[in-house]
Amino acid sequence: MLAFSSFSRAGSYLLPVPFLYQVGTATAAFWLLAITLIGLQNLLFLGTPQILVRMLAAANSGIPHADANQVPSVSDLSRLMRIVFGSAAVISTLAMLTFGTWSVVAVARHIDNRLDVWGAWLIIALSSPLRIIILSRLTFLNGLGEIARARLNDGLAWIVSGTLSAFAIFATESLLYMALASQLPIVISAMMLTRMANARGWKAYGVARTTAPIGRIASQVWPPAWRAGLGSLLSTGARQGAGIVLAQFVSPAQTAGYLLALNGISVIMMLSAAPLQSALHIISAHFARGETNAHVLASEAARARSLWITALLAGAVALAIPLLPLIGWKHAFVDSTTWCLLAAGLMVQRYAAAHLQHYTVTNHVIWHWLDGLTGVFNIGLCATLIPLAGTKGAALANLLSLLPLYAWVPTWMAVRRFHMRWPETDIYTALIPAAALFASLGLAAALGAILPR
Repeated sequence: MLAFSSFSRAGSYLLPVPFLYQVGTATAAFWLLAITLIGLQNLLFLGTPQILVRMLAAANSGIPHADANQVPSVSDLSRLMRIVFGSAAVISTLAMLTFGTWSVVAVARHIDNRLDVWGAWLIIALSSPLRIIILSRLTFLNGLGEIARARLNDGLAWIVSGTLSAFAIFATESLLYMALASQLPIVISAMMLTRMANARGWKAYGVARTTAPIGRIASQVWPPAWRAGLGSLLSTGARQGAGIVLAQFVSPAQTAGYLLALNGISVIMMLSAAPLQSALHIISAHFARGETNAHVLASEAARARSLWITALLAGAVALAIPLLPLIGWKHAFVDSTTWCLLAAGLMVQRYAAAHLQHYTVTNHVIWHWLDGLTGVFNIGLCATLIPLAGTKGAALANLLSLLPLYAWVPTWMAVRRFHMRWPETDIYTALIPAAALFASLGLAAALGAILPR
C-alpha cells in the first residue's frame, strides 16, 4: 500500500502530461517545473518525518525505558508535530509564492494565456497546506504502525486527482481548470486521513495535558532531524535544482524532456523507498528490544526488494527509449545515454540509502555531512559539466557526486555497528539486482545502435 500510495502520488502529476503536450510544449514544461517545485517542499521538513516515525514507533513499542521521564511519549511527539507541520505549512506557502514564482517565470512567459497560467500557479502554491496536512497524518499513522489503510486512502485520492486533472486539460485546455480539478480529491483525502488519525489519538494527544515542556521534546527530535535534513537539502536540492537551473537557460522542449526524466527517476525512487519506509517501524521496534539479528534480517529483506524495484523499473525505461520513435512518440525526453547515467546514479543512491536508513535506527544521524558533502560535490560538478554537456552533464554530475563518500560510507557504518557479514550480506540483496540493471542498460544501448531513430 505504501508503494501504491507513492506511485499514485507521482503518477497523478504525470498522468496529464501527454494532454499538456497537445496544448503546447511550454505548457507541459510549466507543469513539470511546478511539480518539481512541489517535490522540493519536502526539504523544508529537514528530515523530521522519518525521525518522527522512528521515535513514534519506539514510544509505541511498549518497551519500558530506564529514563522514561526523558524519552518523548506519543503524546509529546504529537504536540511537537502540530507545531512543526503547522509552521512548515506557512513557510512552504510563502516559498512557493516567492521563490517558486520566480522559478516558473522563464517558462510561463512562453504561454500566451497569462491569466490561465498564473491562476493555475496560484492554486498550486496556495494548496501547499493540504499536502502538509496529509504528510502529518501519514507520519503519525505510520509511526503507530497504521500503514496499509492510510496509504490506500492516500493512493486512491491521488489516482482520482490525476484522472480529473487529465480530463480537465483534455476537455478545456486550461491549466487553471486542471489545477482546480486536481485539488478536490486532495481536500477529501486530508479530511479522511485526519479522521483516521483522530481515531488513533491525534486529536486527543493534541489537547492532552503533559508535564514535558515543548522545548525539551524538540531538543530530542531536533538534533537528528537537522542533520538528516541538511543533507537532504543539499543532495536532493542539488539534483532537483539542476532541472530548475536548466529551465532558465534552455528551450522549453529541452526543459520538459529533462524534467520528465527527472520525474521518472523520482517515481522509481518513491516506489523503491516503499519497502524500506514500510519496515521502519518494525526495524525500530526490533532495535529498541535489542533484537539485532531480527532487525538486520528485516533490513536485508527490505533492501533487496528496494533494489529489485529500482533495477526492474529503471531497466524497463531504458529498454523503452529506443522503441519510442517506432510507436510515434513525438514528445521531448532524454536520450539513452542521459537515462543510463541517471539510472546508474539512482542504483548507487538507493543501495547506499538502504544501509543509511538501517543505520539511522541508532538515532546517530550522519546524513548532515554525508548527504551535504555529496550535494556540494553535485553542485560543483553541475557548474562545470552542464555548460559542457547540457542534460548529460547534469546526469553525470549526479552519478560522480555519489562516488567519493555516499556510495560506501553508509555500508561501512552499518556493517561495523551491527556486526554484519560483508560482502555476503549484499551479494543477493544488491549485487544481483545491480547486474540485472546494467544488463538492461547494455541491451538498451545495443537496441539504440541498431534501431532507426
